Amino acid sequence: SYLPGTAAVKSLIKMATKNNQHNETHKHAKRSGTSVISLTKFAHSKSKGTKRAIERYRQKKITKFNRNASLLREYKKVMKSEGYEAGTGASRKRSQEEIGTPAIENVQQEKKPSKKKVKSDPFAKARQKAQMVMEQKEKEKVESQERLKEKEVKEKQKRVKAKKLGQRTKKGQPIMKHIIGDMLEKIQAKIET
Repeated sequence: SYLPGTAAVKSLIKMATKNNQHNETHKHAKRSGTSVISLTKFAHSKSKGTKRAIERYRQKKITKFNRNASLLREYKKVMKSEGYEAGTGASRKRSQEEIGTPAIENVQQEKKPSKKKVKSDPFAKARQKAQMVMEQKEKEKVESQERLKEKEVKEKQKRVKAKKLGQRTKKGQPIMKHIIGDMLEKIQAKIET
């Protein structure tokens, strides 16, 4: 029965507690994040090489695009400074020099005052539709206000007419002048229509 020394036991305990603490912190770090991960994160979680390859490809594509764009800008500047339109081609210049006519004068004569291309508005249809809707709403609003005014006028006439027809003499008889006038108006309205 061999009992290890106290120093050895202490060092074993120290190592065990360090490992245990390290595992605890790792578990805590993993759990502290969200419990749900995205599909792309899951797909690329193990393969760092794939991530790097995709990133390199994207970077290469962007640099190629930028390089081409800068070359094209420079080409257009040079062509403009020499008096040519960019994109019309240099073969025209060579063919005219071989014939013996000065190329720059020809190009300047051929040049017409170029109109700037008007960019088409991507929201033109939407704006037009919105304008039509606004006009329609405005029209409906005006019509409803007119109807309300007509309704108020008719109600006022109806109240006046009811008041006249409701008038009575001292003995309680209706005043015939108003009743006959009302009948006459009805007959005239029928004749007109």
